[in-house]
Amino acid sequence: MKVLEVFNFQRVMLELEAKNKKDVITRMAQVLLEQRVISDKNAYVKSVLERDEHSTTGVGNAIAIPHGKSEVVNEPAIIFAKLHHEVEWNALDNKPVKIVVMLAIPNIAKGKVHLALLSEVAVKLMDDQLVNKLKEAKTEKCVVELLS
Repeated sequence: MKVLEVFNFQRVMLELEAKNKKDVITRMAQVLLEQRVISDKNAYVKSVLERDEHSTTGVGNAIAIPHGKSEVVNEPAIIFAKLHHEVEWNALDNKPVKIVVMLAIPNIAKGKVHLALLSEVAVKLMDDQLVNKLKEAKTEKCVVELLS
């Protein structure tokens, strides 16, 4: 499974206003709920936060890649947010986060699908030029083109 199969412009949030990590995840989960990707926002948010407590998803360079595997996820999905203000995330480089790429993975697809999507996103986000373009992106279409 590829990013383009589970990501589209309706899952791009530009200039997201949020107070903290939980607020970011909750607001992104609301979009997934509205699109019927998840059936229970609270259960999904809990799965993402539990994963982040186990090991931070703040990977550095102002990026976080939170992800949750749960039975409330109906289909694999990726959602992107560029934050209006940086948010503390307990990132590996001890710096706040500006870009969040969140994955939703159904329990039944957690093996290959989860690792394939996470790997593809992580490799793309290691490219500093691409990250800089994402930070400057002004349209949803631009974000989708950069990540696809």
